[in-house]
Amino acid sequence: MAVSVGSSINETHYTTLRSGINTVMGTPSGSGNSSAGYNQSISAPSVSVGTTITASQWNSLRGDIRKASAHQTNSAVALTTVDTDTGITAAIHNEFETALATVTSNRFTLATAQSTLSTARTANKSGGWNGTQEHDVQLTWGSANEFKAFWNAGGTVKVVSSLSYSGSEAKTLDWKSLVNDAKHISVNYTSAYADGGGNQGTVTNTGMYDLNTNGTEVKIFQDGGTNPYSENDYQIFIRYITNGIRVRVVFRDDDAGDQTGVGPAEDENVKGTLTSAIYYRRATGSNVEVTAPSVATGGSNTF
Repeated sequence: MAVSVGSSINETHYTTLRSGINTVMGTPSGSGNSSAGYNQSISAPSVSVGTTITASQWNSLRGDIRKASAHQTNSAVALTTVDTDTGITAAIHNEFETALATVTSNRFTLATAQSTLSTARTANKSGGWNGTQEHDVQLTWGSANEFKAFWNAGGTVKVVSSLSYSGSEAKTLDWKSLVNDAKHISVNYTSAYADGGGNQGTVTNTGMYDLNTNGTEVKIFQDGGTNPYSENDYQIFIRYITNGIRVRVVFRDDDAGDQTGVGPAEDENVKGTLTSAIYYRRATGSNVEVTAPSVATGGSNTF
């Protein structure tokens, strides 16, 4: 808590601030939306009871808070540098305390410039297809702490699909509209949300930390074809796997054809090139850098 002018700043004040920034920057802790921790080492050293805090120790604390701030906003918060002449005043302590409260509140925020967008897996389906096609991808981390740090530091997974086709077949044109006009979907620690693309489809607001650890799958996106192809669906599912996430992108061509004249209905294939891409964005750089996931193909993949 804030201290008043004239109060002495001792190791208790320092340790409280150090504990706070270590919660944000250090080993992951907590669960769900109460999670914190980027799995980074901090510079500010621990001190014993009765220790006199040095300018060097206080400035190390300053550096840790500024790293968290730069990670979140791409601009490190201005904090007073302490030297042996100025000392550690109540005003400086309160300045640090305010900055710590801000980076704690914004701990899931990741500035784009402090991150890297990488391709997990891109796959194409061409030559004509029918029935159900799935792009099944698994992203896993080497430990629970690496997994949690990715999401705690603002990491996301994104799905983008498209269909390239220049012909005139009605069914393929409907699929082209269905896929190309669909929203691009990203998932973070607490939400699934539209992230570019078109404006079609329904998003279910489920994030990584909303998933059950028993592996229950959740549909986060649904869009359908138009008459006479309304049976067709484009869907995205996610589930928790051990220290990771499984993403299934499903293209379900359930339309069996419609009779337009004499003879049986014709169930034409979908033409063109269908592309499904899965990306991940992670914190990188000198302030916070989390581990990239390993990527593998899931068992239901047909791409």
